[in-house]
Amino acid sequence: MPGHRFRITVEALNDRQGEPVDKAPLSFEVENHDDILGIVERIKAREDLNFGEDKSAAFAVGLKLFSEVMIENRKHPVFAPLREAFKEFMMGLKKGSHS
Repeated sequence: MPGHRFRITVEALNDRQGEPVDKAPLSFEVENHDDILGIVERIKAREDLNFGEDKSAAFAVGLKLFSEVMIENRKHPVFAPLREAFKEFMMGLKKGSHS
């Protein structure tokens, strides 16, 4: 079954010293089994994940992009050390905070 399709764009605004950066934006298309935009909204709405608007969006998008690559390449040895910890992390994230 085809997934949701997204165009991801990253545009450099300034460097560490606050100087403008003159680099072309990076833009690529990806497919994901989840609706990333919907997940961003749900993460932003969670009180136990109070990272702020931009950080919550960055967390959700980064996590979904990473996890999709990991799922598609689950047998690749680079992911071996993360498999169990990532599975546990995702289960905890989905359950929500219990503190």
